Amino acid sequence: MQIKWALPLVGLLMFSCVSKKQYKAALDSKDSLNLDYGLYKANSQADMDSLRRALRIIDTKMENQRLLVSSLQDSLQICGNELAENQTYIRSLGADLGERQKALALEIEKKNKTLQDKELELNDALAMAEKERLRLEKLRKELELVSNRVKELESELRRKDSAVLLLKEAIIKALAGFEKLDVKVEYKNGKVYVILPEKLLFKSGSTSVDPSGIEAIVELSKALKKQPDVQISVEGHTDNVPMNSDKIKDNWDLSVLRATSITKIMINEGGLNGKRISANGRGETNPVASNDTPEGRAKNRRTEIILTPQLDKILQILNTN
Repeated sequence: MQIKWALPLVGLLMFSCVSKKQYKAALDSKDSLNLDYGLYKANSQADMDSLRRALRIIDTKMENQRLLVSSLQDSLQICGNELAENQTYIRSLGADLGERQKALALEIEKKNKTLQDKELELNDALAMAEKERLRLEKLRKELELVSNRVKELESELRRKDSAVLLLKEAIIKALAGFEKLDVKVEYKNGKVYVILPEKLLFKSGSTSVDPSGIEAIVELSKALKKQPDVQISVEGHTDNVPMNSDKIKDNWDLSVLRATSITKIMINEGGLNGKRISANGRGETNPVASNDTPEGRAKNRRTEIILTPQLDKILQILNTN
C-alpha cells in the first residue's frame, strides 16, 4: 500500500516546483522507498517460492493420496464384488446345506427308528433267551432227577434180577427130585416160571392133586417161605379138548379149579401167606404147543406158578415226581 502512494508522490515531486533540499529529501525518500520495495519484493518472492514449493509438495501428496484413494476404491470395488460373489455362494451353500441337513435328519431319524426296532428285537430276544435259559435249567434239573431215578431204578432192577436169579436157583434146588417128571424152571421178563405138567399133579379131567404133586408143591412152598418179597400167581392151562363131565362145565372151569386146588395146598400145607398168592384159570387160551398132536396137547395141559418179586420199591421210584 505504501508503494502505491509513493509513485504519485515521486511524480508530484518531479513536476512540482520544490527546493533542492526538498528535492534531495524527496530523492532520499525515494531511495528509501525503493529499498523497502526491493526488500519487500525480495521477501515476497522468497515467500512465493516457498509457498510454491509447499504447494508442489502438497500437490504431490494430494496426487499420492488421490492415487491411493483410487487404488483403495478399486480394491474396495474388487472386495465388494468378491463379497457379493461369496454371499451368493454362501446362500447357495446354505440352501444346499439345508437340503442336506433335511436329508441327514431323515436318515438319522430312520437310523434311530431302526436302532429302536433292533433294541426292541434284542430285548425280546434277550427275554426269550432268559425264558429259554430258565426252561432249560428246569429241564436240566428234571433230567438230573430223572437220571438219578433211572440210576436208582437200574440199581433196584439189578438187585431184583439178582434176587430172581437166586430165587430160580433155589426153586431148581427145591424141585431137584422132580426133574424126571418134566418139571421146568424158567426165567423170563424178570419173573421165574415154574411149569408143572399135568402128569405130576392131576389125573385126566380131575381137580384133585396127586400125592407126588402135593409133595412137589410143598417143597416149592418151603423154598418160597424164604422169599417173603415174592408174589405168587398160580395159573391153570388146558388143551382144546372139550370137557365131558357133569361136575365141570368146560376147560375154563377145569383150569380155575386146578389153580385153586394148588393154591390151597400152598397155603394149608406149604404154610404160605394167602395174601401172597392168586389163582387164575386160562383154559385153552394160551397154548405152548399145537393141539393137533397128543404130545402138543400134553404140553398145553399144565400149571404155571409165576413168581414175581415185589415191585413196590420200583413203583415208588417210577411214581416219584
